[in-house]
Amino acid sequence: MKRNTYILVLFLSLSMLSRKHTYAQDQTPFADENVDDLEDVSDDFQESFFEALKQKGIQNYDRAILALNKCIQMEPDRDFLYFERAKNFSARKEYDRAEEDLEKALELKPNRAPVLELLYDVHYETQDYEKAASTALKLVAFNTQYKEDLARIYIRTKKYDEALVLLEELDEEKGQDPYREKLKANIYRQTGNTQQQTAKVEANIAANPQNEKEYLKLIFLYSEQGETQKAYDTALELQKINPEAAEVQLALYKFYLEDGKVDEAIVAMNKTLLSPRIDGKVKHRVINDFLMYVNNNPQYQPQLEAAIAVFDEQVEDAKVYEELANYFIKRNDKTKALPYLEKALARDPENLELIKNTVLLQLDAGAYEAAIKTASTGLDLYPAQPLLYLTNGVASNKISKYDEAVAHLETGLDYIIDDAKMEADFYLQLADAFTGKGDPTKAARYQEKASKLKAQID
Repeated sequence: MKRNTYILVLFLSLSMLSRKHTYAQDQTPFADENVDDLEDVSDDFQESFFEALKQKGIQNYDRAILALNKCIQMEPDRDFLYFERAKNFSARKEYDRAEEDLEKALELKPNRAPVLELLYDVHYETQDYEKAASTALKLVAFNTQYKEDLARIYIRTKKYDEALVLLEELDEEKGQDPYREKLKANIYRQTGNTQQQTAKVEANIAANPQNEKEYLKLIFLYSEQGETQKAYDTALELQKINPEAAEVQLALYKFYLEDGKVDEAIVAMNKTLLSPRIDGKVKHRVINDFLMYVNNNPQYQPQLEAAIAVFDEQVEDAKVYEELANYFIKRNDKTKALPYLEKALARDPENLELIKNTVLLQLDAGAYEAAIKTASTGLDLYPAQPLLYLTNGVASNKISKYDEAVAHLETGLDYIIDDAKMEADFYLQLADAFTGKGDPTKAARYQEKASKLKAQID
């Protein structure tokens, strides 16, 4: 990556125009409903509804939709049913049908933020920016940060003046933000006013040479324009004003690294990681960048691990831990990878893929008790996941808990759908379990079943 491009990405912490809103978590259909309302519906309704939730949880969207259709036939005026069905249509990329259901949900219960959020996503995915803008305007009432989404839409539709007004409003409300500065820079570039913007910031610095924020803007603008040396010189000027300015260290880190001044780059990196002023996402990008550098320069592995140790104490995002785990997995160091994967799971305990990856790595590392705990906790959340029954059975066999292994494996067989290889694995583990229990007859029977399936697969 070229240095000026990196500086842009580093200062933004997110890519140019792809930042989508992350202002609210996906809510359950009863997030703002009284769950006691379920007492007013029939047993058939409850059974179908929770079947829909279960099928959606294991990504069987067709079956979830069928179950919700039954619910709607029984209770056609329940808004959350249309909202829930829209989620499944959206997951299948059937956006027209998702939009229809969301509009119906809003007709039954107007102005619900979670429904509007999904409707906004649908409009955005289908590039219907006129509708997306209309929905974003409604969402501003719930969260003014949606002005940023609206500004991005205006930029896409070349309504630059309207976009600038919104971005300036957000700056006044929330303070300046690197991403919004990038959006403004993009507007100036599209309208041919880039040099005018730069001249304005330079004049601001001349009028007030102690204004650190203006220096940072200028570093950003020079980098955006490909004026790498000017950006570097401006960073050095800011360093004279405030040698410990974290943002300066952030900029100098990459300049030093590209110039081969690795020791200076590491010092700047560590100052960046230790600074409370630097956003965690930006620190994450610094770690990722240095990680890629170390891939080609393994002699700096100790410095990378020291930096990770500093960063580790500040991480709240499970995805960051996943990436650190993947780094060590690629280096075939699963011992170091496992703690990061377990930390990721601790921060995102309902993430099914994370549960699966963690339990598989625990098995690989011989952490059988931990694997049993992870698989069992996962089954409490996702009782129809055959892989979790299988891993529980494998781990139980490894520590000679054969009765527990049999119980999990026999239960898990009921949840296998069109997966002969997994079914064969279940039979092999059952054969091992019954061998351990001293029942060679059953062990042989399951071994034979596994052999027949494998022959069919081969």
